Amino acid sequence: MTPPSPRHTRLLARLATAGSALTVGLIVLGGVVRITGSGMGCGDHWPRCNGEWFPPLDFATSIEISHRWVAALVSIAVFAVAAVALRRHRTERALVRPAVAAALLLVIQVLLGAVTVKLELPPSVVIVHFANAMLLLACLVVTAMRARSGARPPTTSRHPDHRLVVATAVLGFVVILFGAKVANLNAGWVCRGFPLCEGAGLLPPDARLGTIHWLHRILAFSFAGLAIVLLTRLARGPLRTAAHAVAGLTVLQVIVAAAMVLSVLPPGLRAAHILVGALVWVALVAMVVVSGETERGRAGERESGSDRVESAPLGPGPIAPDDSRSPALPLSRPPSLLRDLVTLTKPRIISLLLVTTVAPMVITDRGVPPLSLVLWVILGGYLMAGGANAINMWFDRDIDTRMTRTRLRPIPSGRIAPGVGLAFGIGLAAIAFAVFYRLVNPLSAWLALGGLLFYVVIYTMWLKRSTAQNIVIGGAAGAFPPLVGWAAVTGTLDLAAIYLFAIIFYWTPPHFWALALMKQGEYARAGVPMMPVAHGERRTKVEMLLYTIFLLPLTILPAFFGALGWFYLAAAVLLGARLFWYCIQLLKETGVTPTAWRMYRYSLLYLALLFVAMGVDRAIPYDRGPKPGEVIILNRPDAPGTAVEDHSGH
Repeated sequence: MTPPSPRHTRLLARLATAGSALTVGLIVLGGVVRITGSGMGCGDHWPRCNGEWFPPLDFATSIEISHRWVAALVSIAVFAVAAVALRRHRTERALVRPAVAAALLLVIQVLLGAVTVKLELPPSVVIVHFANAMLLLACLVVTAMRARSGARPPTTSRHPDHRLVVATAVLGFVVILFGAKVANLNAGWVCRGFPLCEGAGLLPPDARLGTIHWLHRILAFSFAGLAIVLLTRLARGPLRTAAHAVAGLTVLQVIVAAAMVLSVLPPGLRAAHILVGALVWVALVAMVVVSGETERGRAGERESGSDRVESAPLGPGPIAPDDSRSPALPLSRPPSLLRDLVTLTKPRIISLLLVTTVAPMVITDRGVPPLSLVLWVILGGYLMAGGANAINMWFDRDIDTRMTRTRLRPIPSGRIAPGVGLAFGIGLAAIAFAVFYRLVNPLSAWLALGGLLFYVVIYTMWLKRSTAQNIVIGGAAGAFPPLVGWAAVTGTLDLAAIYLFAIIFYWTPPHFWALALMKQGEYARAGVPMMPVAHGERRTKVEMLLYTIFLLPLTILPAFFGALGWFYLAAAVLLGARLFWYCIQLLKETGVTPTAWRMYRYSLLYLALLFVAMGVDRAIPYDRGPKPGEVIILNRPDAPGTAVEDHSGH
């Protein structure tokens, strides 16, 4: 029987993808339940909460009942996947088996959840509950991938490294389970150094918990090494792309773990550790699925068009055979090695990143930071961002030759050898890490390195050439600078820093897609699936408007919470109104107009002025109320000048 086409399995693919995303969210939310100690927020009642479907909400109850309601959404999605697979694709075992397995694992998961609550969260049951959730996620990912590829029939021919891929995935699952064991036995607290424990110690005083902790670290480092070895064995193609994702996310996970340990396990980083771990598992499952395909099957996929970005340019016509080797345009100035090295760092882009790094340093509750600290952060930030940009230019040298705006860059024009550019970028990153680690603090160093790896590995090497959502996900790399600035002053991260991260995350898509609208022809010729190329101008403009609608309320909320004052509120409203006007104007216009270029330029100014407004607002002497522990002088008739120490935090 002829296997169904990707179009025929589109509904199943979308349902399974949505179920996978919801399951990742549920896993992270389950981690938040444990981190915040909210597991018994509903008492020992199940499925109702404290005997009610809609109980009064305190903090613990809100977290726990949110977890249960998201679990209900996951249940709907999983049963819908199974129903569609059985009804529409009952003869396709490649689709039915993982879909039905997901439904069965869901039933087990629900029962385990009830047992966990009734037995009041025993660690062993919690770990099994977590492991079952990962298996459920794997089944949904397999279903989604097979449905998107048209459910080719299984064959006995596999990739030569299929067994190594499976071994890597199994080891990754073991690492995840050990991580759950460390968390549920509170073994994370016994070793507060990285890569060793406190000082130069190897094992902490508590031998039992220390052994569990170190087994997790050893397995994690072994897994990272195996993932890198696997990456070196693979040629270009879908499997190498999946291996890039695994390696990149693994390195990011190590960085998050280091930052988490060095900052004494803050809740935000612990939740991020769970999220990245779940994404590593998704990438591993994807790698196993891809490695199980035959070379013939992958060729058929390219012929069917599902891999059209790699098989052919997306533009209106083919590229001339010698286009990638065309000579560079004449230079207006004579070549200069120093100028070319500076160009590799993209200084104009870095100037905005430095604004979003320094501004958070001013708005923390620690007051104005020392000038020396600000200067070291600026130096380290420039070097780290410059190293990331140089490595980006090295990797993208093939597509840079196909785009007019990038053809004159030092590497594609031949003025700097690719190896020199790569070594220059790595060298800058190493110096930057040393500056942060020695002259600022370790947490800022790991965060800065995490931003570089996210930009280089996750965005440049993986997402940019494989999905139209490259800017949406990859934009997180540009949101690391506020975290670095905040950590440089406070030595930790809190919700305020994550809030600044979110602002840049939502600002990035409308900002960059304005440029992509103007350069869509060049992106198409280079085979890069930017949103206008993959989905058209209309959808791009609509999504730009949607992200702006999410962004603007996010920018004004700090004023309503009292964190910032009227000056910032006025600036955020006025700046946001102009950005919103540009989005509306773009949506009204047909085709690519000068408005796109104006919006791109304004969005740069918008973000810079927004962060500057934060710093200026903190310098205005508002009456922000007493701080925790502040001595307040109460002038009362019965006790004039009485000193009262306020411990309430209000």
